[in-house]
Amino acid sequence: RALIGRNHPEFSSGRQQDAAEFLQYFLEQLSRAERTALGSRLEAGGPFASFFEFAMEERLAEAGGQRVKYSSTRQNMLGLSIKIEDAENLAEVAAFRTAHPEQPEAKKPKTEGDAEEPKPIIPLKTSLQRFAASEDGIHFRGMTVSKTSRMGTMPRYLLVQLQRYYVDEKWCPNKLDCKVPMPDKLSLEHFRGKGVQPGEKEFGEEAEAPAAAKEEPAGLQADEMVVVQLVSMDIAENAAKRAAVATQNSGAEAAIAWYFEHSGDPDVNDPLPSGGGGGGGGAEPDVDPEALMMLSSMGFSEPHVKAALKACGGSTERAADWLFSHADDLDGAVAALGRGGGGGGAAGGGTETPCEDGVGEYSLVGFISHIGRNTSSGHYVCHMKRGEDGGWVIFNDQKVAKSESPPLELGYIYLYRRDDAPR
Repeated sequence: RALIGRNHPEFSSGRQQDAAEFLQYFLEQLSRAERTALGSRLEAGGPFASFFEFAMEERLAEAGGQRVKYSSTRQNMLGLSIKIEDAENLAEVAAFRTAHPEQPEAKKPKTEGDAEEPKPIIPLKTSLQRFAASEDGIHFRGMTVSKTSRMGTMPRYLLVQLQRYYVDEKWCPNKLDCKVPMPDKLSLEHFRGKGVQPGEKEFGEEAEAPAAAKEEPAGLQADEMVVVQLVSMDIAENAAKRAAVATQNSGAEAAIAWYFEHSGDPDVNDPLPSGGGGGGGGAEPDVDPEALMMLSSMGFSEPHVKAALKACGGSTERAADWLFSHADDLDGAVAALGRGGGGGGAAGGGTETPCEDGVGEYSLVGFISHIGRNTSSGHYVCHMKRGEDGGWVIFNDQKVAKSESPPLELGYIYLYRRDDAPR
C-alpha cells in the first residue's frame, strides 16, 4: 500500500480506505507501469489487469414495444447489492431489535448472559436476482425505457463485491453487518448476455433523432448510453451531451468528472453547437498549458502531446499512458487519430483487445473481509486457499498463518477462478 498509494491523496494517508477502490487503483497503476515499460509489445499478451476484466452488456428496452438498444462496458468487479429486506431471518432480527432497542447514549458493557443480536442472513441468490432484475423509469430519447444488465463475457478471475456499505437515514456512511453464505462453486452462465434476439428491433441512429439533430453536419456525437447514465444522475441532457463529447465518449466516469469541473460554465446547459463540439466554449477543446508543459518535459513533442490530450479528453494521466503505449510509432498513432482511429477511451490506447471469455463456472480461491462496525475504522484481512488440500491461509498485515475456520459468510470482496481457465 505504501508503494502503490504514495502519490494518491487518500491511499497515501492513514485514513481508513475502501478495499475495492484500492484494488481497482492497484490494477490501474499496474497496467500503467506495464504499458510504460513495454509499450506496444504488451499488446500480444495484454496487461495483468485484463485477467479480471469482462464485458457488461446493458440492454435498454422500450416500454410496451420491441425496440431495444444494446451497449457494452468494460468492468473488473461485479458489484452485488446487499439489502436487509432480503434476509431470510428478517422476522427474528426485527423481533430482537424490538425487544432490545438500541440506546443512543454510551452503551453499558456487555456482561455474560446478555443476548446477542442475530446477524441477518442474506442469500447470495437474492443479490444475483437484484443484479439481473430490470430497472424501470430510465429516460432515453424523450421516452421511458427499462434497463437490464448481463455479463457479456466471463473473465479468468472474477472479483465479486458484496456492497455492504450504505448511507443511513442520517446521511452517514454505515456498514450492514450481515452474513452472506458464499458457495465454493459459482455458476453464472445463466446471467450471460445474448445480444439482440429474434423479434427485437434496434433503435435507429438517425430515424429516432430529433429533426434539428438531423440537420447537423457530421461530427463527433454524444454516446447515448453515456448520456443516459448522466441523465439518471439528474444531470441536464445538454450538459450530459457536452460532457460525453468533451471526453470523446470515453465513458460515464470521465464524463461525470468533466461535468463537475465545468458545471459552472455559462454554456454548460446549452445545446451542442453544430457538428458536435465539446462544452465549455467551443467545438475544439483547449489544451491545458500545464498538462502540455508537463508531458512535453517527458521528451514528447508538442504536436504529439496535444493530440494525446485531445484524444483523452484532457486527462493528463490517460494522455501519458497513451503516449508511452504508442512510443514506438507516435507519428502513425497521431495520424490514426486524425483518421478517426483509436482514441484514448480506455486506459491507454488504440483498439481495445477483446475480453477473455469462457464457460461461466467458477471456484472460490480467496476473499477479503473487513473487521469493524463502520466504514471509517476497522481493519482488512485476506484469506486464500493454498496447497493441494485447499486449506485456508490468513494474511493479516505481516502475519501469515493457517486458518481453521475462515469467516466465509462475512467477506467483502471474493475472488473466483474460472474452472476452464489455464493455470
